[in-house]
Amino acid sequence: MDLTEKLWAIEEIKQLKARYFRTMDTKDWKGLSEIFCDDAIFDARAAFKMNADDTSGKPTPGDAWLVSGGAAILDFIRTGLGTSVSVHQGFGHEIEILSPTEACGVIAMEDRVGAAGARSGEENLHGWGHYHETYRKVDGRWRIYRSKITRLRVEIQGV
Repeated sequence: MDLTEKLWAIEEIKQLKARYFRTMDTKDWKGLSEIFCDDAIFDARAAFKMNADDTSGKPTPGDAWLVSGGAAILDFIRTGLGTSVSVHQGFGHEIEILSPTEACGVIAMEDRVGAAGARSGEENLHGWGHYHETYRKVDGRWRIYRSKITRLRVEIQGV
């Protein structure tokens, strides 16, 4: 790949991740279904704590939060968010193109999730961390192949 092709691939992956955040927050489940590879893996075991082995904070159901398959990931996110209002922000994309069809990256993130009708400052979860991901180009479009959430800080209220 020449430099222009690599830069365009990086831009496409940035837009993919932006679509992920937007479709999740707007509950556009059809759009979100186009984000992940069919054989993707989503690791959210550290979604409520600093790492998957941390025993403090809100417990997660362990390996139940390690989800395989694009359709299962969609169901996991849809069920997890329910009627909550969420705001996810991604920034500081570090993306490396490995080949014309493979890439990896780390995306810094901040998220807020609260019950429907909650006022500002009443979020149940406010977190900061990173998505560690690999991507594949499938049928001419980049998709998330592996995604793992890690946390730098997470604040949980009323849960």
